[in-house]
Amino acid sequence: MAEGDEATAEKKGSNKLIVILLAVLIVVILAIGAVVTTLLLTGDDKPAGEGEETAEQSEEAEEPKGPPITVSLGDPITVNLSKPNDANVLQVQLDLVTRDPKVEELIKTQRSRIVNDVMLVLSDVDSAELRTRAGKEALQASLTEEINRILEDGTELEQPVENVYFTKLLMQ
Repeated sequence: MAEGDEATAEKKGSNKLIVILLAVLIVVILAIGAVVTTLLLTGDDKPAGEGEETAEQSEEAEEPKGPPITVSLGDPITVNLSKPNDANVLQVQLDLVTRDPKVEELIKTQRSRIVNDVMLVLSDVDSAELRTRAGKEALQASLTEEINRILEDGTELEQPVENVYFTKLLMQ
């Protein structure tokens, strides 16, 4: 009978060891899961020390360079519409807004190229679409993009013109 008691005691001891090991394994898995979840939720994709910015640096990057500078393209631009509906001619006068004095000078030196490319964009406008606010805003966005493409060409400028504003828009 002594042998049976020893075997039972040995089984109980090994069962306790298995239970303890399983408990430790579960705790480790939960800890790893918590760490991974924390990293995913914080969105920390960068290794430590790489690309860290202070609050001041991020605010400086978002703040505009200076007060807005409005540059007029001068005389109104008149084009014949390629898709005439009820209007055959479109006339616009534009002001460009920037915050960099260098861009103001660049606009003046590139004026003829800007006017030419604006005329090309305007000639493809559908007058029915332009009668709506959404159509005007879409044209405004495409003109801003086209003018920025011209001004960025050969320079290190990025988004030199913030916006293009219509100071005159006439369809006949």
